[in-house]
Amino acid sequence: MNDMLKLKTKKDAAGRENHLINYSSNSRYAESYRTLRANIFFSLIDKDLNSLVVTSTLPDEGKSLTVANLAYTVALAGRSVVMVDADLRKQGLSCSFGFEKAHGLSNILSDLLGRHVNSGKTSEYSLKDLIKLNSLQQRTCVLRVGDGRNEVEFYFLKGEPVDVYWINRPDDQKLATTLVRQNLLREEQVELALGQQKKSVRRLGSVLLSLGLVEEKELKKTLSMRVVEAFRVAMDMGDYIFSVRQMSEDETQLLTNSPINFAKLLSEFFSEDTRSFLKRNIEAHIKATGEKNLYLLPSGSITPNPSELLGSARMGYLLEILKNKFDMVILDSSPVAPTSDALLLAPQVDGVVVVIKAGGTARTLVRETVQQLEKTKANILGILLNKSEMTDTYRNYYSYAHKN
Repeated sequence: MNDMLKLKTKKDAAGRENHLINYSSNSRYAESYRTLRANIFFSLIDKDLNSLVVTSTLPDEGKSLTVANLAYTVALAGRSVVMVDADLRKQGLSCSFGFEKAHGLSNILSDLLGRHVNSGKTSEYSLKDLIKLNSLQQRTCVLRVGDGRNEVEFYFLKGEPVDVYWINRPDDQKLATTLVRQNLLREEQVELALGQQKKSVRRLGSVLLSLGLVEEKELKKTLSMRVVEAFRVAMDMGDYIFSVRQMSEDETQLLTNSPINFAKLLSEFFSEDTRSFLKRNIEAHIKATGEKNLYLLPSGSITPNPSELLGSARMGYLLEILKNKFDMVILDSSPVAPTSDALLLAPQVDGVVVVIKAGGTARTLVRETVQQLEKTKANILGILLNKSEMTDTYRNYYSYAHKN
């Protein structure tokens, strides 16, 4: 267990009375948070610290106040910071800033990223949005996009893109014609393969391989080029409409192991996507606090399944967007003892700080909290002792902590 850093707070106060903005920058209270900031960043001196979870063992140990004051201190140093109220059960951080009724984290995860979108048009969702949504929701489905001239289908198995098919590809660009033109197939072999295909639900490429009419290496090369072509046709569509349907059992049998690395393909095609509906709407939920560089994503509406939301791929995607937009993301998570929320969030961030109330939490409980976090492979940066009295012992420790 890392050394504890002690912070002195005033007696319990409502609202924002204990927020650093109400204290002189020369006060010991402010200095203690500057020390906390320094210790956190020095603990990862070989790695950039971009995201942090602050949690506690039990409720009412001061984690939300710690998030607010730490974030304020980081913002004062010139870094852009977003606080995320990920305590979907209590909303303490949101309440302290007056955003307890605002839409926020839970609405993004359950509505924006969790709701199935089965039809629409380009003015609502970009192609990147549609692919990302189906992936995050782990759907087994077929996404069809069309602009009146071309139609392209994207196939997903449990959220993984597995094929892209240009439905109305010109005859002179179809697979059999291409292979004949490349001298990889003869006309009579094409007729044989097409005859076999009519007796099954397999695609032509699979039939050609099973009959031994074409080498697998050459076929994969051609199929890879066709997937890229289909993708490019979809990307070049200006205004299009889309629909999403469940994949039939026959269609799942049509799919074979794709030769394409879809993760790489998607990153190449979507390196710049200024039309992202998802990104714009996520950012619209973020609130300015009135302090320079300091923002808040409220907890949002009460939800019956906080742990399911926080442990989902949707949460990982949201964190990815926040990390790219802000220098620092600090999450206020539910206590570890009564919930599993912090255990789900901890592996998704660069570090974890555990807040404990001086004289209020048994050592055995703190030890259990640390052990549970360690099981998730969390990077525990330290334990913060909150609401301690300012004694000579504290002053000596404070001086030591500041130097180290």
